[in-house]
Amino acid sequence: MDASDIFQVYLDGVSLAVMTDDWATYRCAVHLPCHIISHDESKVVATEDDLRAGFDQFSQTLKFHKVTDYIRLVEAATQLDAGLISGSYVTHLISGGQRIMPPFRSQLTLRLIAGYWRAVSITNALANSRWPLVRLALHPDINPEGPKE
Repeated sequence: MDASDIFQVYLDGVSLAVMTDDWATYRCAVHLPCHIISHDESKVVATEDDLRAGFDQFSQTLKFHKVTDYIRLVEAATQLDAGLISGSYVTHLISGGQRIMPPFRSQLTLRLIAGYWRAVSITNALANSRWPLVRLALHPDINPEGPKE
């Protein structure tokens, strides 16, 4: 597999873990300390308790907004050396076929540790995100309660 394939498999696995509340898989996918950089802040998540709080809060946020699809698609990925990949991707958050916010870009650095690719840093383009909560800036035409049945 090339860097883009590894990167996409990683993104798909972590997205599935978040959507299914699979803490064990998510925990294995992140190396601590992990650096999180957004428009509003830079944060080092150093403890498992902080990581768990962020996981739980994000998972609950997606449930609250009735997200049915958490899709992250690789734009580019480069294998910097045998154990380090850096790449960019676009996130799509969908509720019943409707976007709940515009797609946004992120960059992620993965390190191969004990046979697993693990996130060591992430940067995203969300102007309103703060760890542990990503505050979703909903499109004005989108119902925050999710799709109408």
